[in-house]
Amino acid sequence: MDGDVTLASKADLAFDALRFLYVGFLSSLPAWARYTVLALFGLTVVYGFVGWLRRRAADAPPGADAVHGDEARVR
Repeated sequence: MDGDVTLASKADLAFDALRFLYVGFLSSLPAWARYTVLALFGLTVVYGFVGWLRRRAADAPPGADAVHGDEARVR
């Protein structure tokens, strides 16, 4: 490479892909279809985030939130 090439970051690539989809696909749809597609996309993002949180909680070491030592002995 001669140094004339400018590489885009991953964030720029994602932004450009979303802009391409919006301009090329969503802007020509009627409002009800556009909102339906955007709602489905939003639900997919939320579902993925909740799944990530569940996997993260399941990977926690056993007893990570349990009471330790003498604190558990109550009479």
